[in-house]
Amino acid sequence: MRKCLGYVFTSVLLGAAWGQMVHTSGRSGDSSAPLLHTGVTGQITASGLDDPQYVLSFTPVQRLMLLAVQRPLTDADIQTGLQSTPVSLSNLLSLNLLRQDGRAYRLNYLLLTVRDQKMMYAASERFGESLATAFEGRRAEFHRILKNYTNPTLRSQLLFDLVAGVALNWGGLDLTTELGYRITPPHHANADVYFVHSEEVGANLDFRGLYLDSETATGSTISFSTFGDGGSRLEGLPDAFDGVEMATEDWRSLPQVYGALRSEYITYILIALDDAGRLMNAVAHGVDTEAALTEKLSIPQERRAAAIRLLTAIGYLKQSDSRYSAGVPVLTENDKPMVDEALQLSRKIMADWLEENYPVMREQLADLSPMRNGVPFSLMFSEAWHYTFGFATKRLAETGFYANPHEHGSRYDGYAPLVWANSVLKGPTR
Repeated sequence: MRKCLGYVFTSVLLGAAWGQMVHTSGRSGDSSAPLLHTGVTGQITASGLDDPQYVLSFTPVQRLMLLAVQRPLTDADIQTGLQSTPVSLSNLLSLNLLRQDGRAYRLNYLLLTVRDQKMMYAASERFGESLATAFEGRRAEFHRILKNYTNPTLRSQLLFDLVAGVALNWGGLDLTTELGYRITPPHHANADVYFVHSEEVGANLDFRGLYLDSETATGSTISFSTFGDGGSRLEGLPDAFDGVEMATEDWRSLPQVYGALRSEYITYILIALDDAGRLMNAVAHGVDTEAALTEKLSIPQERRAAAIRLLTAIGYLKQSDSRYSAGVPVLTENDKPMVDEALQLSRKIMADWLEENYPVMREQLADLSPMRNGVPFSLMFSEAWHYTFGFATKRLAETGFYANPHEHGSRYDGYAPLVWANSVLKGPTR
């Protein structure tokens, strides 16, 4: 199963679900395996029966939703389906999982069956190759734009970051929303902004090489991102700090202590990331010796040494002849004109491609379950776009348009890091 997109480090650790996938398990005495995987796109702080992820974690509710895919539900269907759970019809209606249609109730959210997922996967592969071809046709222009990046050995990796990560992932979500192709997450009564989506278990699709997710830690001036296909990213930042989830697991039965520990860990992790960002930025500006870094940066010696040790261990910094250099792409304010030009070109390619292909995609996917139940395609398109640009990123890597994270010998297998000044990029859409 693929990891969902837009995974923002600080938000996840603090408990707010920003587009993260939740693996739902059978509840309410039902020992059967889950039928659906459910997640949200947007921000959700609600809990209990106000949280659609919790409501959809009950296997009987999952079974009821799958029945709603096939036909409108009756009062009897709902009463029978919910009797072993704490969930009520009013919960399903208030969360917009169902909508009333006369005396019946219809599916009202994005639920993809195994058949739907396979249909969309196959269609998106064709559309993704077409989108990749549009980018490949402008290869020379991209190479011209990046020719002045200071470290020529990192240009191919940087092009991956800018096109696969920043343009197709972050920028594509912004653009498709701006142009009206993709719906914006609705506002809910408690001020949460999200829409919910479920996928039926059992599609077993192969997402290797579809670089459609990202993880980001936004620092005070410098931020860290990784773009990948959902696999393990042990040497990436902020991913290397994900272990805090396991570090606090034994305290779950003590909610007060558990919350306080997580808050304490996060506070110091963010300080460590800020130190790392200042060091990477300084090295990118030519401050590349221990003495120069000590003089230039007001970071306590113990923290500075720890940050350098981590950055060199994971390959973000390289050391040769007592001098440091960046081992991964770093974008400083000096790179902004180059970045802006690359992103403007990408935006033009995507806008032209969408104008031509969106109507065709909508027609080819009209038979998916959500559309047959009256769910607008603009809601469905959020998932279709992820699949599509994922296939485009894979094709571009395989054809050598930019670096291939799965190429034999790549240190960062299946993902690519990026360090960037906040003044250069907007960052991921939430």
